[in-house]
Amino acid sequence: MHKYIYLLISLLIFGCQVESFHVDPSEPQFGDTTVEITGFAKLTSSIMVENDLTYMQMDDTTENVSDLLVEDVFSNTSFGKEGHREELAVLTSDTFLGIQIDNNLPKSMEVPSHIGAFGKSVDKEWYSDSEWFLIDPIQKDYNYNSSQVIKLTGNIAENLHLTSNNQYLLVGQVFIQEGYSITIDPGTVIFGAGRTGNTEPGVLIINRGAKIFAEGTPENPIVFTSSASVGARDRGDWGGIVLLGKSPNNKGENVTIEGIDATGNNGQYGGNDPDDDSGILRFVRIEYSGIALSPGNEINTLTLGSIGSKTKIDHIITSYAGDDAYEWFGGTVNLHHLVAFNTLDDDFDTDAGFSGSVQYAYILRNELAADISGSKCFESTSSKNSSAVPETACVFSNVTAVGPLYLSEGLYDPQFQNGLKASNYSHLTVTNSIIVGAPIGAQNY
Repeated sequence: MHKYIYLLISLLIFGCQVESFHVDPSEPQFGDTTVEITGFAKLTSSIMVENDLTYMQMDDTTENVSDLLVEDVFSNTSFGKEGHREELAVLTSDTFLGIQIDNNLPKSMEVPSHIGAFGKSVDKEWYSDSEWFLIDPIQKDYNYNSSQVIKLTGNIAENLHLTSNNQYLLVGQVFIQEGYSITIDPGTVIFGAGRTGNTEPGVLIINRGAKIFAEGTPENPIVFTSSASVGARDRGDWGGIVLLGKSPNNKGENVTIEGIDATGNNGQYGGNDPDDDSGILRFVRIEYSGIALSPGNEINTLTLGSIGSKTKIDHIITSYAGDDAYEWFGGTVNLHHLVAFNTLDDDFDTDAGFSGSVQYAYILRNELAADISGSKCFESTSSKNSSAVPETACVFSNVTAVGPLYLSEGLYDPQFQNGLKASNYSHLTVTNSIIVGAPIGAQNY
């Protein structure tokens, strides 16, 4: 167990190239209390941009990292701000003096040519000029028709096929049962109903052993969104999407996912098959979902419980999440090209032994939106039990995380805390990435 002085160290070394940062590793004393740091996150080959405090308790695991000014790194200084949401965080250069691109990545990842989500130009694989790439859908009208919508409810024990010439409404918790699948055609829009009386908000749950085939295209994405009208939509209007599989986690083989009121085998995840296949999510947008039912009991915009490596998840945009945008509970799935916009709580929350990977991701916060629990771009835990296996040991590469200090130039919700925070024996690695404008850039706790 590492023990550290619980000391805020401000390392605002603008314009300097620095090989590594260290925090005093002696024991912290508060009267008779010793604070033990149980996070073991590693941050490498990355740039920190205008964070109030650059690091806390990162020990010697922060290597080949620099702290720079916005104008040193990005080709414009208005990207992502109000009125400039669609301007992307492109770089002044694909390489920076003193920053060595980390090419020691898992086999699921490609060797990148730049750090961050975007290089000096936007890679074509982002499809940034497509219909799919809509970061802020606030003005998008899907022409919801309550009199013609097809309602999806309860337990579905058949192979379901949703087509783009119909509208669909998730009412309450909708479970695709083991052995069955849901196929969604490109261009299909699925609406989520809010909580009404004793009916839970609309949630689509792909049970363990079931599959989803939601393969949109750049010009015909699949959209999950609120049933409210333009101007009346808000974060948390409906529940979200939950995928459950048979890949390992450190909680057990028959764990009920949080946020779900389930009976029988509904809502359970876990197993011993790292190569489990739950289907495909590709060119999908998920909007105005995610609800915190109670502390530690939330429905996230996209929840992945023990999802295996044969599952394909890429080109996903979440916006206006009422809790976390993406949360992993164990699993081995590898994802790429993700966007999280205007999330209330955490953008990427990894827990319970997630050992997969994410490459190419863009986080854009709202400076006035944060959860009372304390919001982060990356939150990572494993287990309070130090011997629980597998440990959370996921790898994130080529992430650009844009926080509130840059967006607001001073005025922001104080509940936003970290660019990265790891605890409870997490061994998260973030590499080839950029963290911008966080009160605390990176912290092991």
